[in-house]
Amino acid sequence: MRVGDAKVGQIGVSTAEKIYAEIGATRTGEKVLTYCKAMWKRMQPHHPELFRPDTPNPWEGVTLKRRVKKKKGHVDREMVYAFANGAIEHGRGELAAAAVLAFEWLMRPSSIGAGYAPWTGYRASDQPDKIRLKHRKNDELALHPLEYTEVDEETGEEVLVKLYEDAEKILAQTPRYGTSIVCKKSGVLFGDGTFLAHEVREMADKIRKIDKRVPEGFSLDKCRHGGMTELEESGLTEGQGRSLSKHKMASAYRGYAKETERRVLEATKKRFGRSEQRKNMNEIKGRKIVKKA
Repeated sequence: MRVGDAKVGQIGVSTAEKIYAEIGATRTGEKVLTYCKAMWKRMQPHHPELFRPDTPNPWEGVTLKRRVKKKKGHVDREMVYAFANGAIEHGRGELAAAAVLAFEWLMRPSSIGAGYAPWTGYRASDQPDKIRLKHRKNDELALHPLEYTEVDEETGEEVLVKLYEDAEKILAQTPRYGTSIVCKKSGVLFGDGTFLAHEVREMADKIRKIDKRVPEGFSLDKCRHGGMTELEESGLTEGQGRSLSKHKMASAYRGYAKETERRVLEATKKRFGRSEQRKNMNEIKGRKIVKKA
């Protein structure tokens, strides 16, 4: 077993510190320290002859340096749909769908590119009023309702309320190249790497020349973060938000919503007892259709 050119048995605290110093106080440095600690702890009991007997775990002696974490930006609903409609006009409906999947249904870019949003999950025969997706990172299945029925208070008639009408308009214009909603023209998946994200950024740069509503730095990550921020701005509780985002840990969920001016204003209004319940996005975007008997 080796670490670069050095054998594991040669690694002491000073060597571990030098390895960490080469990487620095970065996200990669944090991962290296975490993984090396875990590897040492798990493998030493199984192969004691390969490890130094005088050093239980040298990585425990390395001091983790705090790094300044960059705040990831986000885009709002208008920006997302400006991009989506622009991508369709440029003949890239699959990129439009990717942005909508990230914003509306909070999918990670890696899950979108890896095919975790199949056409078979969209208004399937067994769930005709839902879209069924999967989150690759935590293997969580998500069933999102696309509509619901209610009785109109004025007419007494049963009406159908469309929840994601804008999103479904985009999906209706997305070409079905393969089994996945988002894939290449050949039907092959983009994969879980950065290729899809790169394609989206390039398309955003083209659209921006025509439509200034698409900001610089537009990305799938920002679409997802924008969707998470919209959950908070809509006044959802943490539990309600996690039921949509499928975060298992509350701490992970809290890190996504951005402190926008609207959130700060709502918090201040609530503090002084002046906050009114804001209409949620479904009520704003939902369109009622009289349901025929």
